[in-house]
Amino acid sequence: MIELPAADLADFGPLAERVLGLNPDEPYLRLRATGTAVQGFVRLAFDVLAGRSLARASSQFDVTVGAAEFRQWLDEPQVQPPARDAHWLAALPPAAGWQRIEVVPDEAIREVVRSGALLARSTTSRAGQQTLLSSIVLTATAGTRSVEVPLGPLSALTRMGFLPRGGQAAVDIVPGWIRVAAGYGSTYVSTGSPLNLLG
Repeated sequence: MIELPAADLADFGPLAERVLGLNPDEPYLRLRATGTAVQGFVRLAFDVLAGRSLARASSQFDVTVGAAEFRQWLDEPQVQPPARDAHWLAALPPAAGWQRIEVVPDEAIREVVRSGALLARSTTSRAGQQTLLSSIVLTATAGTRSVEVPLGPLSALTRMGFLPRGGQAAVDIVPGWIRVAAGYGSTYVSTGSPLNLLG
């Protein structure tokens, strides 16, 4: 087991707490450090990722731990959380190379999320939720380039508490991924997989 630096990871406690509140099953936290920054990711419903990046790390590591075990370790650091790497085999978004497309005010994002939540009340099937949350609700533009953003990552941004009131979110891309980055964290979807999350 990698010796995790508690000082570098304490700020991921709220991320673990929030995903524990949203996910009734055992959620996992993927921690990746490069030596200059550390990132934490959680998987939400329907292949949406949420995460934070902090500009500090005292070592390099890439490990998956249980979110509940991680929270307990922060309170009782004598026993390290066991690695659960077999529970996270999917790819992560890249740490660098993102291109900013557009910055969107929080009011615009909250409006489309509210509209989606109203529609979700009458959608009880998994297939219906998938269709709703993969629907395109925002088109970000930069010059002649445009990026279609589905409801899923926008809904996740508000549910995770990443979007501050009166703030804004940026739509960024790299090949294969869309990121919606806000003041307290980011959400991600792969452009080659289903895009869904309950709003």
